[in-house]
Amino acid sequence: MKETDEWKIILAEFSTNLLKIRNKLGMSQEETSGLELSVRNYQKIEKGESFPSFKSLIIIAKNLEIDPSVLLDLPSIKKFINIKSKKSKNSLHNK
Repeated sequence: MKETDEWKIILAEFSTNLLKIRNKLGMSQEETSGLELSVRNYQKIEKGESFPSFKSLIIIAKNLEIDPSVLLDLPSIKKFINIKSKKSKNSLHNK
């Protein structure tokens, strides 16, 4: 799988997770974006059109009253990190 495909999968999973959490908490997009993040930017993140910046991730988590790690607890991220760390360990051992 190409790295760009992996990022698309991560983004899709992130946006699905975000939508699920927001709906479970019964919050609107306006409430979730708050005053510090434009609703339009939030909508792009939730639709999977763009990754949130670190600042946006923190703002969203704060407004949802959850730990930011909940938003990033995704199988695709764990798989991506595991694959990358194995490659790094192998290259370190071969030197």
